[in-house]
Amino acid sequence: MANVTDPLARPIHGTNPQNLIEYITRQRIYDSQYWKEHLFGCTAADVAEKAAIQLKAIGGSYGGNAKPTRFLSLVLKMLQIQPDDDIVYELIANENFKYVRALGAFYLRLTGRPADIYEKLEPLYHDFRKLRYRNPMDWRLMHLDELIDELLTEDRVCGIALPRLPNRDVLVDAGYLDGPRKSTVCTKFDLPLNDIGSMGDAKLDYCTKAVERIEEELNSMAQGGVALARSALVERGHEFEPINERKDVDELKHMISEKKEDGETIGENQINKALSENGIKRKSSDKLKSKSKKKKFGSLFKTSADEKVSDHGKKVRSKIKESENVKADGKEGTEEYWNAQRAKLGLKPLKESTRRSESR
Repeated sequence: MANVTDPLARPIHGTNPQNLIEYITRQRIYDSQYWKEHLFGCTAADVAEKAAIQLKAIGGSYGGNAKPTRFLSLVLKMLQIQPDDDIVYELIANENFKYVRALGAFYLRLTGRPADIYEKLEPLYHDFRKLRYRNPMDWRLMHLDELIDELLTEDRVCGIALPRLPNRDVLVDAGYLDGPRKSTVCTKFDLPLNDIGSMGDAKLDYCTKAVERIEEELNSMAQGGVALARSALVERGHEFEPINERKDVDELKHMISEKKEDGETIGENQINKALSENGIKRKSSDKLKSKSKKKKFGSLFKTSADEKVSDHGKKVRSKIKESENVKADGKEGTEEYWNAQRAKLGLKPLKESTRRSESR
């Protein structure tokens, strides 16, 4: 009974909501330890809490046995309990926890209507936070806007076949959506592209001015060292001179020498700041020192019995050598020798009776 869909849940796309995930993947999720221990009897609030605390990556199945990720387990749990639409919208609107937002977006893409999917997911194009994505054999980093783009354009995401999504133009022509998508470029440069069709002859001039503004912004970003801006301008036919880092370094050295002549002191932070402004990465001296100096670490294991025996043998041999040296000198057994040994122990020197007994 723990794997049965909620009796009050409505069919999605004419079928049981849990059937949106393939049968084999679904059975592996049911057999997983995370499903049995953490997702038994969960409500929508529990799912949101576990997504915020326990979810650290997204992805489908991984490993040789195709073990399902926690992300897929939570998606299946949401399909089983079918939370209200308002709860799903709140998960998508959550800005504090990026994996909660990714979970809500994935669930809405599986169960939502096409118009609601475009309206709720397109604003997430402005979210550029990083996500950990688990591939079948390794890991990779992706951004949240990349995930949203895959949900709106790809047929399979995280190994799950997504329901067919009509093109945006079809929904706009049918009246379900109002005009084209509002881009960040339009809001930044104040470009009302929704009303551009009613401009008539001034449409061409308006578009050329908009393109010039965008290219000016790209030029400023490319001069600041943004590689993507430079590549975008190269695709448009612009040419750039290669960055001469040596020339920038020479200019920086000349500036430092001038300031030293004036009596000003230049710190390490100022040099690093000037290099970063010129787009040059400087290797820290600490890293170079750490590479040159090899650290000597002790053994992580205990000394063996052979090593203990060898150490003990060294001590015994050293004592034997000392005793042989003493006998060679002829001092052992004399009165002076024993008085010296007794003085080391804090005892009185030998008396005459004891001397005679020892001599006998």
